[in-house]
Amino acid sequence: MKPVKHFSVALLMLLFTSITSAMADVEYRLPSHIEPTFQRIELTADPDKPDYSGNTQLDLNITKSTKKVGFYQRGLTITRAVLVSGSTTIPLTVTEGDYDINWATAESTIPAGKYRLSLEFNGLVNTKSDGMYLSAFEGNNYIFTQFEDMYARRAFPSFDEPSFKIPYQLTINAPEKHTVLSNTPVESRSVNKGIQRVTFKKTKPMPTYIVAYAIGEMDSREITGLSVPGKIYTPKGHANKTKFVAKHTPGILTALEDYFGSKYPYEKLDFIAVPNFTFGAMENAGLVTYRSELLLLDDEPGLTEQRGPLNVVAHELAHQWYGNLVTMAWWDDLWLNEAFASWMASKVMGQLYPEQNFAARLVQEGAFPADASPTTKPIKKLVRTQPEVMDGLGLNYSKGESILQMIEALVGQDAFQKGVQSYMQKHQWSNTEADDLWKVLSSVSDIDVPAMMKTYLEQAGYPLIEFADNGRVTQTRYHLAGAKVKEQVWTVPLPITYKVNGKLERTLVFLDDQETLVGPLAEADWIYPNANAMGYFRWKVPAKKLFALLEDLGELNNREKNNILNNSNALLLAGELTMADHMSVLNALAEDNDPQIARTVMRSLGSLTYLVDDNNEANFTAFVEAKLLPWFERLGVTPEGNESDDVIRLRQAVFAFLGRYSKSDQVLKTSEELASEFLKDSSSVSRGMAAGALRAISRNGSTDWFAKVQKAYVENTDGNVRNTLLSGMRFPQPNNVKTVLDFALQDSVNPANVIRVVATAAAANNDQTAFYEWMNENFDALSQKMPSFHLSRMPEFVSNSCFTDNIALAKAFYEPRMAKFDGMQRSFDVAMARANQCVELKERNQTTFNQFLSNAK
Repeated sequence: MKPVKHFSVALLMLLFTSITSAMADVEYRLPSHIEPTFQRIELTADPDKPDYSGNTQLDLNITKSTKKVGFYQRGLTITRAVLVSGSTTIPLTVTEGDYDINWATAESTIPAGKYRLSLEFNGLVNTKSDGMYLSAFEGNNYIFTQFEDMYARRAFPSFDEPSFKIPYQLTINAPEKHTVLSNTPVESRSVNKGIQRVTFKKTKPMPTYIVAYAIGEMDSREITGLSVPGKIYTPKGHANKTKFVAKHTPGILTALEDYFGSKYPYEKLDFIAVPNFTFGAMENAGLVTYRSELLLLDDEPGLTEQRGPLNVVAHELAHQWYGNLVTMAWWDDLWLNEAFASWMASKVMGQLYPEQNFAARLVQEGAFPADASPTTKPIKKLVRTQPEVMDGLGLNYSKGESILQMIEALVGQDAFQKGVQSYMQKHQWSNTEADDLWKVLSSVSDIDVPAMMKTYLEQAGYPLIEFADNGRVTQTRYHLAGAKVKEQVWTVPLPITYKVNGKLERTLVFLDDQETLVGPLAEADWIYPNANAMGYFRWKVPAKKLFALLEDLGELNNREKNNILNNSNALLLAGELTMADHMSVLNALAEDNDPQIARTVMRSLGSLTYLVDDNNEANFTAFVEAKLLPWFERLGVTPEGNESDDVIRLRQAVFAFLGRYSKSDQVLKTSEELASEFLKDSSSVSRGMAAGALRAISRNGSTDWFAKVQKAYVENTDGNVRNTLLSGMRFPQPNNVKTVLDFALQDSVNPANVIRVVATAAAANNDQTAFYEWMNENFDALSQKMPSFHLSRMPEFVSNSCFTDNIALAKAFYEPRMAKFDGMQRSFDVAMARANQCVELKERNQTTFNQFLSNAK
């Protein structure tokens, strides 16, 4: 076994530390010689009025003389600014600078000392679910907040950086009829002439992005069994739908307290169901916000429908320690916040809900496609602006969690937990960088964790590990066929299982150079180099050893079998495996009756649909029906007995795939029956099956069917039902595409859901002419409604295509517009690189795919 090299990485760490120190003051951050220690915020707001007013006082420690004080604000009007020290008041003139930094300048030099910055301001309540925003629901208006990542500055002036971790105290004046909430319990409340004045208790030290408040007519349910008081708040009239989450939250919180070895760190734990929310949920300390569909559920949802809400609750509660109690110093470590919360949620789900089979999830498969692109940036990267924080957001979760899983597997679960507890105890109520965690984990193991982590986090992509017949092991950077990428080297742990003369052997190799030699592998009958499928890499073995492995799949667990098929698909896309050999792998795994494996076979079939076109669709349909109609007959459309989550999900996947490609009269008839039942009574059909049925109907549907789906959407305000209906609006007919897009601008579709409607319409037809015609005519209205995050990422969400005509349409649409929207240029570059790569893969693989389909008849 070749040892890990330490010297070169240690030198890089020294250089990185020097660079970081030299960059303590940079143009996109506030100067370090002015430190806030406490902030009071008072707001006067009414959900029924478009504007609000406020004042704030920030206690400052100015460590060297200066003429100006910086703070963040965007979109506010500052009406008064003074600096106070004892009996001295210093008037300030406020001017706007770059990166949302405002400069409050005095006429003469301000000596070092302690001061209070006092600001008065006015603002408009946002209508696009950004910052402090309006949410209209069932005839009532609400004000909610979403301040991650750089949105607190849009609600009140502040030192809006995560490193400024200070206490806050909020006072809110609002009409008496409203419930008013914030991060802490109420300290005092008074009413004068119908206006309530609510002052909340002072918070613990925290960054601005987890400050939160809400105003509106709400109902609530108490969460009993927590270590602190807690409630679930909902829009008026919906608290009766929170029983399921209220029942399960105490167990999740207890599991987290046990893992971290410390109690939940805040005075209360309230949840809010938010009907108009750009993201899934937000971990605000003491006041966690969720999309309403995650909290407003049936008393006992179906097994599959429990999975998302429970996982998101676990994720947000894990953040109360990782992210809130211990906070990143700057946004370049946001990935670790999200990765750790995702990893911890998976652990809790596996512990409390084994029936959900979280242990079978191959999280890295969600990261590999994006991380293979030449346009991908490292997940730890330079961050200056809000779009740069959100660039590659998905990798923060999936790649980050994958890497943490890999490290835990190497370090050991007990040692990893001991390291995490030590880290939390040492850094509670303060800020850290990722290296602080890696150093702690190195102290409880014999692995150089910082050296390994840097190779995965500070460079993009991942390795392809190739095993030669003579035992030679090499690494190159994985890339799709024809892509140009920069070569890199990773420190790769390879837990290898191999068979020699009928006997299983195992070894752990650390590959930290471009190649090494593992002599015993030369004699192996077969090699499987990714024990329990925990690695973040792709792999390739000689064809003879691969086919020997396929004959001996009984030696592998389900994670490993799924990894073989996923890896085979990746090698096909990289041009490292022929279509014929890949289909041999797929057929070998298709013989396995386990529903986990069958779902992976389904996904593998789905990954080939970019090659389906008018010329081969009939052959593909015949192939799909031959494979899947027997499964459809066997599985049926309704659960039987105590089915596992895997069986339920397999049924949904088979039905949805057949609905998309099959011409079977039975499939279409079943789709019509299920869709009609769901439209009459949404509780009569599971949402997964209803979505597949609605999509099958839309494929062959008419304006009449769209009118039925639209009517059901408008009349039903349940978020889960609406999401199911939106997924069924995939009408390919050009007139229906435009009708669906018109629907996005109607009031019944809230701003946070606009992107779903637009993306559904974009994906409905391979010919996107009608889509871009509508976009050209209506983009101004669309951009006025859509949240900033969705606007900046719109090319990635809606403009992926494998057709050159569509790429030309996208370029013509975005090029005159994207400079007006922060981050859209970057998203356009990513989307076009992905689209052009797909075109190249289509040209490369089309002929062999067509030949395979012809031979499969």
